Amino acid sequence: MLTIPVTMLSAIYMILLSVAYFSKERITNSEIIVYSKMIKLTCLGILLDAASALLVVYNMTETTLFHIVTILIFMYYIMWSGLFLIYTYIISFKKQNMTDKQFLKKHKKIIKIILWLFIICTILIPFMPLHYEIQGGNIYPVGLSTEITYFVAGFLSMVLMLILMIINHKNIKSKKYVPVYMLIILFLITVIIQKATPGLILTTSVECFITFLMYFTVENPDVQMIRELYKNKKIIEKSNEDTSRFLFRITGDLKNPVKEILNTSKDIKTLKTKEEILEANQYINENANNLDYLLNKVLNISDMDTQKIKIYDSKYNVYNLFEEITRHAQEEIGDNVDFKQTIGTSIPTYLYGDSIKLKQALSSVIKICEDFTEEGFISLDVSSLIKYNICRLIITIEDSGKGIGLDRINEILSMNGEDIHISEENKKLNILEVKKLVSILGGSLMIKSDEGKGTTVVITLDQKIVETKETEITKRLENYEQTLQNTKKILLIDDDEQELKKIVNLLAKENVDITSSMIGRDAIERIRNKNKYDLIILDDELTDITALAILQELKKINNFKIPVMVMINDNKETIKLEYLKDGFIDTISKSKLDTEIKRIIKRI
Repeated sequence: MLTIPVTMLSAIYMILLSVAYFSKERITNSEIIVYSKMIKLTCLGILLDAASALLVVYNMTETTLFHIVTILIFMYYIMWSGLFLIYTYIISFKKQNMTDKQFLKKHKKIIKIILWLFIICTILIPFMPLHYEIQGGNIYPVGLSTEITYFVAGFLSMVLMLILMIINHKNIKSKKYVPVYMLIILFLITVIIQKATPGLILTTSVECFITFLMYFTVENPDVQMIRELYKNKKIIEKSNEDTSRFLFRITGDLKNPVKEILNTSKDIKTLKTKEEILEANQYINENANNLDYLLNKVLNISDMDTQKIKIYDSKYNVYNLFEEITRHAQEEIGDNVDFKQTIGTSIPTYLYGDSIKLKQALSSVIKICEDFTEEGFISLDVSSLIKYNICRLIITIEDSGKGIGLDRINEILSMNGEDIHISEENKKLNILEVKKLVSILGGSLMIKSDEGKGTTVVITLDQKIVETKETEITKRLENYEQTLQNTKKILLIDDDEQELKKIVNLLAKENVDITSSMIGRDAIERIRNKNKYDLIILDDELTDITALAILQELKKINNFKIPVMVMINDNKETIKLEYLKDGFIDTISKSKLDTEIKRIIKRI
């Protein structure tokens, strides 16, 4: 009988597929679950097909066993086509960055309808009439049972698959659709072959081949994640190098003003004239302003808020922009001045902003440095601080020229941006006009200078990051992480470092995934950036923002449904009810953290 060799070949590669597939740990998502069931069901189908062929060979077609095997084969056909239809539905509607939870929330009802439709049809098969006819030495099952099977497993499933492909026509070139195309083609070929050679039953072998083919098209996150994590590792290593360089430079920038303030404050006791004291005081003020700028405008990441930054529709390539500025500067600057540039590699490639105005501002500063520098160097250094989808550009332009007087620096820094007029006639701006332009862009500018030694101009500018393939991959990795970790996720906000460490240690013992921060607004930014948590815990006495203010901001975010608890001191125990009225689901007593942590874990 021709069916037996084909069935044996199918059985061999299905055994190999099963060993290869089930020997590795895999991420559990809807697509993988359906495919795993299809493999098991196909193996069962191969066994039933082999049993049927052997019963025919040994002339046992009139036995009850043959009848049962035939019914089971029909039930298998319907269930296999049902699972394949569900798989087609999943690949048609599950978007690349969508988590399994998000997909099931939106499509679970339709998947259940498809599943129950095929289950009901499967259950009906044993109760439908079935008898056999012999033609040309071949035995054929006929009756309502056969007709239902052919209609549901053949016609209905194929029509529904074609409808899904038409609806999702934009993505039909995806490799995930290859098994769908092959099933339709092979199904038509099988019909033609079986009409010409009735004794050759190929349906189960075709389904076996399709299941085998799907192995190479079904998403394989473990391999993909290794590749992407390796790439991410390289990026992190390079980012760490940039961060170390930035911290080394910024530490020096912080040390110098402190040193100058200390030295001047010691010397001020020896000064006799009013003019000398005023000059020393002015010098202290300048260094204090430098420190204030570095601490609050450069390093203070708690100030990085998407609601505060100026949002632009146009995007620009950061590296192309600075390459263009560098090339133009090298062409303009004389031979006696060496132009150096360092651009951090951890800066996102694309940002939203006004690149034309930014280029004008930076080119103007470089030109001013050139006017003050006859020989020596001019350097451009660009670093970044990144928080969620915001990138803070820290642009430092330094020269070894003759410098600017202290009075002039104070005059520039003290002038209000509204008092400065930008000339439209000349593309090159003076330093006051640059200050105004940077302010228009939503940034800030600081100048420090020593006469005879040189000048440093620092510009900070917060820009929104453009999502690219890399950021999409990061989101997908986060989705996989959420799938892998079955632990509850808690976000903890507390600016008391010792208390924060204690709570983190207590929660770690309860097998939860804890994310902590000492910045109040961090909770708002994380939720805005669609980070998922099962619970948020806020300290009531944060220095930068109150717990109630955070809760009110969170409630403004679309679809925010995460429960929020607040930690309070004993002196506020009497007003617990007020916190619950404000929208907190519970309060946590700080004096009883050991017992309170166990209580809240039971609630999530």
